[in-house]
Amino acid sequence: MSTLGIEICDVGVNGILIDSEGSSRILKMGANNDRTPAIACMKDGELVFGAEAMELSMVYPRRANSEFLDDLSFQATMLDGHRGRLAYSQIAYRFFENIVRRAIRQEPDLERVALAVPGHFLEANEKSEERLGLLLGIFKDLKLPLSGLVDMAASSMYSEGLWNVPEGDSIFHVDLLLHATHITVFRRIEGLERVHFSRLPQYGFVKMLERFSGALANRFLKQTAFDITADREIEKAFHSQTRDMLFNIGRVGEASLEVSTREKSRQMTITREIAALDLAPQVKLLTQMLLRAVNDFADGHGGIQIVLSERAASIQGLKEALAAQGIGQVTELPVESAAFGAAGYSKTWPVATNVEDIRVEVGISLEGLPQPTAEQLARHSVGQVNLVKEGKSLAPTHIVCDGLAYEMHGDSFVIGIGESEEFDLVADRQYSGQPTEICRLVLNEDRWILTEGKGAAVDSKSVSGLKAGDALEIRSIGQRKRLLLIHCML
Repeated sequence: MSTLGIEICDVGVNGILIDSEGSSRILKMGANNDRTPAIACMKDGELVFGAEAMELSMVYPRRANSEFLDDLSFQATMLDGHRGRLAYSQIAYRFFENIVRRAIRQEPDLERVALAVPGHFLEANEKSEERLGLLLGIFKDLKLPLSGLVDMAASSMYSEGLWNVPEGDSIFHVDLLLHATHITVFRRIEGLERVHFSRLPQYGFVKMLERFSGALANRFLKQTAFDITADREIEKAFHSQTRDMLFNIGRVGEASLEVSTREKSRQMTITREIAALDLAPQVKLLTQMLLRAVNDFADGHGGIQIVLSERAASIQGLKEALAAQGIGQVTELPVESAAFGAAGYSKTWPVATNVEDIRVEVGISLEGLPQPTAEQLARHSVGQVNLVKEGKSLAPTHIVCDGLAYEMHGDSFVIGIGESEEFDLVADRQYSGQPTEICRLVLNEDRWILTEGKGAAVDSKSVSGLKAGDALEIRSIGQRKRLLLIHCML
C-alpha cells in the first residue's frame, strides 16, 4: 500500500509516491513528462493542456485560459464548450481527470492521497472556501482516497526536515505561481506556525515569461535581423525555447535560441548574465516585497531563513539578490518537495469518507508524530538521506555525483560530507564542520543495501536491494545533492 502526495501548482503538478517500506518515487503527472502547467487551450474544438497549451496560448491568447485553477470557481470563461461557455470548474475537472488517470496507471493500489495546495486556498474568506470546496469535490468525484491537504509551503518545508530549523526562527517562503508570487511567513514553534500569507498578483510566471520572451525577441531581432512574429509556428517554437530557458539557464550557464526557416538557421546565445539583466526589473520588485515582509513580520528574538521554491529560484538573479541583502540564510528547495512533504506528513492519516472529514493543515504540527531521540536530533542537524526508488532490474555498479561516476567496489561504499580519506565519495566538499559519514552502501549476497551512517538519519531503507536508476537525496545544511545509481557495462 502507498501514499501519494500531489502538489496542486498551476506552474506544474508534481506527484511523489511513498510505499509501505518508506521508499519514494516520482510519478509522471504530465504528458511526455512535461511540467503540465494549468493552462487550457481550445484546439480543433477540444481542450488541450500542459506545454502544448502554453505554446498555443502565446500565439492565440483568446483561445486559452490559465486562471481556472488559480481562481477556481463556477465563473464562466471565454472558452466555448459543447453546451455554451465553459466554467473554471469544468476546465479544472478535465485537467485533474487527466492527472489522476496518469497517476492511477502508474500506481493502481493507492491507500491514500494527500494534496499540497497553494496558500490562497487556505485563507479565511468565502472565496478561498469556494476554491477549496470545489477542489475537494473534484478529487472525491474522481474517486481518489483523500486523507487530507496541507499548505504547499509548509509541506515543502516539512520534506526538508524541520530539525534543521532552530526553534524560534522566522522562515520566509517565496513561491512563483502562474499569476502571482506567494510569500508565506512561518515561525518555528514546535513545528511550523503560519503567521502571515501574502499574494502578489501581476508578479507571476506568466507575466515574467511574457517580459522575458519579449526582451529575447528584441535581442534576436537586433542580432539576426529576423522578426520571430513573422510566422506563427516559428513564434510558438521560440516561446517554447524561452520557457525552458527561464527554468534552466541558472543550471546550464548558457543556452542557444535557434530559429530555422527554409532559407537558413539563425542562433543567439544567452548567458546567465544576459538573463539576469533582462529579469532585473522583476527581481528588484520581488526583493523589495520580501524585504517589506521581513521588516513587518520578522521576530527580533530569532534568526531569519529565506526559502525559495524551485520555481522562484529558477529566476536568474533572484537568489543572489536576496543573499546580497544579508538578512538571513537563503536556501533553495527541490522540484518535488511539496508533494514529498504532503505524502510523508499524511502517511498515517485515515482516508476520509466525507468531504467534511478531510483533514486540513495550514502549518505543520508535530503532535502525534514520532518524536526524535537525542541521537536522531544530532544526526538531523548534520544531514538527512532519502532513497528515491526508480530503478528496475539491474544491480548498480557506479554512483554519480556532480557529473562523475564512482565505482562501488568492495563490501561497503561510504558516503560523507567534508574532506576525508575514509570516504569513498564526498557529497559536499564545502562542508566546514567535522567530516561526517552520511550513509553507507553495504553488499549483502550480491545486493547493495542502504544503511545509516554515523552522522545522519536515513529516512527510508530498501529491504529488496538497490537497483540502477534509484537515487539518494542527501540534504545537509545549505546543500542538497542527488546521487544516481547506474549500471555500467564494462
